[in-house]
Amino acid sequence: MAENTKTQVLVQTYQMTRNLSNYYISKLEGVDIYKTYEINGVKMNSAYWLIAHLVWTEHFLIIEGIGGESLGIEWLNDFGFGSIPEEIKNPPSIDEVNKNFEEVHAKAIEILNNMTDELMKSENNIEAEFGGSKDKFHVLMHAIRHEPMHIGQLSWILKVNGIKLT
Repeated sequence: MAENTKTQVLVQTYQMTRNLSNYYISKLEGVDIYKTYEINGVKMNSAYWLIAHLVWTEHFLIIEGIGGESLGIEWLNDFGFGSIPEEIKNPPSIDEVNKNFEEVHAKAIEILNNMTDELMKSENNIEAEFGGSKDKFHVLMHAIRHEPMHIGQLSWILKVNGIKLT
């Protein structure tokens, strides 16, 4: 039987990260998720954009980068590298974003649970380099470190709206 001990530790870490995202997102009830905040003259991304971006990121890194698949979600690239939120012509509803948030994550976990430690050493499908490596292992490591950056942004949005996290 193929070994997947390292991979499973990372999958568990990744799931814990997503659990934290889900917690922060659940606290957004009553907050204008489309509002953008400005700090020192810099416009920040809205909670809506951040959630949609997390869908794009997981799809890009895990579904495509590790799994070599696509779920064919038409709006994803509007929330990817270098996107400009004000220029998005037909943004999906938050209900669609939330639905895809769950679907993409379920597929990502399925892909990851089928990976062995040996398969994770193979080159990723997006030709990206993270930590000096193009292997799938480092793509997953990047996904784990990327999502908390946006959890932090969501925490600021909650804080400026007077929502306390317990």
